[in-house]
Amino acid sequence: MALLNRALDVIAALLFAAALALVNLQILCRFVLSVSVPWTEEVSRLVFVWLAFVGAAIGAREASLIVIDTLPELIGPRWNAVMSPLVRIVSLAIILFMFMASLPLVQSVWPTTLATVDWISNGWAYLAFTASFGLMALYSVAPLVTDARRLIGRPR
Repeated sequence: MALLNRALDVIAALLFAAALALVNLQILCRFVLSVSVPWTEEVSRLVFVWLAFVGAAIGAREASLIVIDTLPELIGPRWNAVMSPLVRIVSLAIILFMFMASLPLVQSVWPTTLATVDWISNGWAYLAFTASFGLMALYSVAPLVTDARRLIGRPR
């Protein structure tokens, strides 16, 4: 799991660097050289999509996604110990639903290509969604196991 975490961090950094380079290239070409390079806009959009969804997976891993924590504060620690696994199960179910729902979408758009780069499939943008929810599902299992162990009285 540590290797996956490190790889995901490296991928996010590379995507950020690629996005920065592409946008700067686009600005340089358009405003300094007065040359239009149309593929930079579409490719940078694709890179930003991947960056957003890889970032969402990292956020799920770090448990830093936006949550509403009013209920856990109101019900107290005892009920929270029961509710936390239930919330995680519902979250995992939604994540798995989104993962499964994204698969036909990727398949349906895969034959189409970007307008300016006809060898890059539009499916790559939608595949970011699938990959992100797959990683989120993976990262949701470990806290669920921890909650289950705590509930049955076997904390690790």
